[in-house]
Amino acid sequence: MTRSGIVLSGTVILDIVHMVDHWPEQESVAFIERTEYGAGGPPQNAAAGLKKLKAPFPVTLQGVVGDDAYADIFIGESKAQGLTSAHLVRKPNSFTSNTQVMTTIANGKRTFFHKPGVNASLTPGLLLPRDRNAKIFYLGSPGIAKAMDEGDHWAGVLREAKERDYLTALELVPLEQRILAALVPPILPQVDICVVNDHEAEGVTSFAVTDGPHLDWRAAERACDRLLDMGVVQVAAVHHPDGAVALTRSGEWVHAPAVNVPQKDIVGTVGAGDAFYAGFLLGVHEGWPLGDCLALANAAAATSLHSATTSSSIRPWQECLAYADAMGLKSFR
Repeated sequence: MTRSGIVLSGTVILDIVHMVDHWPEQESVAFIERTEYGAGGPPQNAAAGLKKLKAPFPVTLQGVVGDDAYADIFIGESKAQGLTSAHLVRKPNSFTSNTQVMTTIANGKRTFFHKPGVNASLTPGLLLPRDRNAKIFYLGSPGIAKAMDEGDHWAGVLREAKERDYLTALELVPLEQRILAALVPPILPQVDICVVNDHEAEGVTSFAVTDGPHLDWRAAERACDRLLDMGVVQVAAVHHPDGAVALTRSGEWVHAPAVNVPQKDIVGTVGAGDAFYAGFLLGVHEGWPLGDCLALANAAAATSLHSATTSSSIRPWQECLAYADAMGLKSFR
């Protein structure tokens, strides 16, 4: 039987997104213009992105929520995005992990205040894939799940998934680089697909991949090469608002400039990296060439910028590519 589908497992979080008029200095006031709730966390965001892209295969979300009102909101928002709660565990006497996302209206930049909640007590048995027919197992994210972070648990879950013949993918979150440097390298030999942003790449590899605000394309190449040297099995990719670089174990390089999204159309950047990963995984699942995977990843990320929440503005994959064609791509710098 041909395996089909992606299981996305790990830390699910309720995002409470506040659109603020400016980022304040300490001991001063900023005004919240509006607040939106969104089911979040890397596996939820990428799963919702795949649903929005109209992925032509099963998409399964796994995670743990509490038994509070935030859990009700999370489950409702997740269902509204086309995902089932069948594989979400609701843990008694616990509160749902949540993040207060402060998004500055003028520039779309965001700052996160995270309350770990139930994710602090996650165990490997809760995260192992339960759909034995799926092709890809995606896991996120080290550094925000205390019990999983203490020991070899992240690597162990991925190792078990590989033994069950899944293609494995790891997602990170932009923690302090010293935390990434300590937690991530031991996990990489169990990771087939590793997609990271510039901040995460620098934390894991110790290579600077930006030149001021811009992507240093050659440095990003070196970071991809370093990720493979550290154990990533099949493909490593680094993405940035300027574009993305990817390298396969066989030596194939691809550079992909980002879509030229007008600043006036950017409502928020939260979830753009997850949208990128969703587009990339759709292409990988379908056996597309590496360049096509990156093109869809960039296009999905571009459409995600049109809303304050993580995935509500992502379009079906054909429309994402059409949008990218209409807007054009950024120039190499």
